[in-house]
Amino acid sequence: MTDGVDISALHRELDRLKVQLCRCNHQGECIACRGFETLREQSQMVVAAASQPVLMQVAQDVAVKDLMERLGGLQGKLSDDIRLQELMGEMMQRVQDDLGGPEEMQKMFGMFGMPGAPGGFGASPSPGDVPPPDGPHGNLPYDDRPHPPPAGGDPPVGP
Repeated sequence: MTDGVDISALHRELDRLKVQLCRCNHQGECIACRGFETLREQSQMVVAAASQPVLMQVAQDVAVKDLMERLGGLQGKLSDDIRLQELMGEMMQRVQDDLGGPEEMQKMFGMFGMPGAPGGFGASPSPGDVPPPDGPHGNLPYDDRPHPPPAGGDPPVGP
């Protein structure tokens, strides 16, 4: 029961469906167990929100709309910032280097359903878009983990 509203019938129905669809003997490991638990939590949140006084619901709606408008304005300001764009480009280059090159970066974007690459979302990278990594290791990806200090001399040879 949530805020005086009886939702036990809903919970009984969810439990009945869960019994029919469960594949893990109610260990909470299958998609049915996890999904129905999520539905149970969401239904309780909906009832709690709907049980609030109307004035409170209206105030929350207005606050969410205001927040969305502010975020939209902030997004516009950030997209006009040249330095921020440069930093984002550097970050994308570093991520690409860590992943092992433009092909790996493209695979990662594809896994998340986002076509695109460092040149911008929706655009496919061309080989000229990404400069080769510099440094003593040539084409190896950048590694920012601490390295042990070099030894004082050559390692001993033989027994």
